[in-house]
Amino acid sequence: MKYNPVIVVVAFNRPRSLERLLFSLKNAKNIAHAKLIISIDNKEPENFPVRDLATNFEWPFGEKQVIYQEKRLGLKQHVLKCGDLANEYG
Repeated sequence: MKYNPVIVVVAFNRPRSLERLLFSLKNAKNIAHAKLIISIDNKEPENFPVRDLATNFEWPFGEKQVIYQEKRLGLKQHVLKCGDLANEYG
């Protein structure tokens, strides 16, 4: 089985925190190739800066996917939903 690492970022309404995290990941020394998934919990219109940041962020290590939740999940449900990605990506 081929190992394809995936990094999942859980985001809500803190664009500065998300920006720091994304740039820390981008500057990591031991990432050669990994898919980046940014999942954003819904809180319209406050999340426009977070969504814009996630959408415009350039990920040099592979594919990037931004998931914007259709409805507000809350922290616990959002984290559990992101954990479900483990089933999809192993």
